[in-house]
Amino acid sequence: MPNSSPHDSAAHHPLRRALHLCSLAIVLAAPLGAPSAQAQTLAHPGWVGNGIDINPWWQRALFYQVEPPQSGSVDFKALAVRLDALRSLGVDALLLPAPELPPPGSNGAMPNLDSFDELLRQAGSHDVRVVLTIHAPNATADLSGLARFWLNRGIAGLHVASPAGTSPEQAQAMVDSLRKLTAGALGQRILLTDLDVAQPAADAAQPAGRARRHASHAPAKIAQLQIDPRLDHLPAFDAANLRPLLAQTVGAPNLLLDLRTPTPADAVAVAAIAILIHPSALIDSSANLVLEPTPEHTDAPTQPDQTAKPAPKPLPPGTYLPYTPYVPPPRPHQSATPKSGPPDPLTTWYGKLSALHSGNAAIHAGSKIFLDFDAQNALVWVNRPASPSLANPPVVVACNLSGAPVKLSLEAAMKSLNLHGSFLRPLLRSYDAMGAQDLDSVTLPPHSVYIGELRR
Repeated sequence: MPNSSPHDSAAHHPLRRALHLCSLAIVLAAPLGAPSAQAQTLAHPGWVGNGIDINPWWQRALFYQVEPPQSGSVDFKALAVRLDALRSLGVDALLLPAPELPPPGSNGAMPNLDSFDELLRQAGSHDVRVVLTIHAPNATADLSGLARFWLNRGIAGLHVASPAGTSPEQAQAMVDSLRKLTAGALGQRILLTDLDVAQPAADAAQPAGRARRHASHAPAKIAQLQIDPRLDHLPAFDAANLRPLLAQTVGAPNLLLDLRTPTPADAVAVAAIAILIHPSALIDSSANLVLEPTPEHTDAPTQPDQTAKPAPKPLPPGTYLPYTPYVPPPRPHQSATPKSGPPDPLTTWYGKLSALHSGNAAIHAGSKIFLDFDAQNALVWVNRPASPSLANPPVVVACNLSGAPVKLSLEAAMKSLNLHGSFLRPLLRSYDAMGAQDLDSVTLPPHSVYIGELRR
């Protein structure tokens, strides 16, 4: 007979062998699970970056810029109750003016920041980041203390507005010091600056693909995003002025286009240009979008019950009382706040553009090619994917900036780009009556926008 030992018999016992294998699996799994748990970034209101998405959040973010009123300051409470409406538009970050603080070394009283802190908490629960604009009092000001104060409070980034007359060297010194602070803060903090209109855009001469790779690994010598106000200073809002400048800016994807609406008739075209041209976009509060506040879900004030029975007399000690489970009284019904009216068409248009920008690969990742239809005052560009296919076709955006109908022939332009198709299938249009369009005869009503994918 073969020799055997108690260990051998135990190992071959079915129950003990199963327990042995379970213990071995736990021991082997423990070292693998521990590092992943430690690598997680804790969720906290105001912190940014969750340790899962490797792409910076600002590369394809939609910013909503709020300017302070002429008198007073921004109403942070009003913004806090409109976060649901902003999130439904696809807004990822708020760009707000920083509350005024007393100068360093002065005896001024600190302002009450309770409403701002509450906005930070509410924004964190809505996945909306808060970026503050701070103004440098002079070209050589040290903003590190002010920046550290707001970063420690939990904001997602800073927008530094330099005073007029700041030299490139002085602006560079500000950026260097603040980038060190944002890089050392927890999460993916961001630094924004204003583009110096006297200098060419950083990366404008680079090919679009190289510039996009460069922006994803922005060195510390430049800000992650620059706000470009040049579109707002054009002599006229027409295709002849817009097209050359937009064709120049697409080479620098780290730009946010600051474009205001010249007239109400141009509002739909301004929205399409602002949201669909660059990976990141900026909506200004001057667009006057209708943002409905979230209905409050507070309990109604308790009213005394006039018909309530008097309280029972206390029972003598030792009286037996059978157990009865507690049933909470019914809560009063709260009706939702009625809407003021039908949805605002412009607000709805912004929401649809935002959804199209984030959901269509050709628009958010394709190269932009502008076509010359200046003579008809039509701004037209093609969003060309790296590898066009039936599943990812090119997308054409056509904006009629004139007050008269126009008819465009795009067939020759598509052939020159080696793109094949015979018609445009509508993805989004400002007039529902605009259906599929033949490439040789794209008809646009006055001040309309048509977005369609190229089909055969």
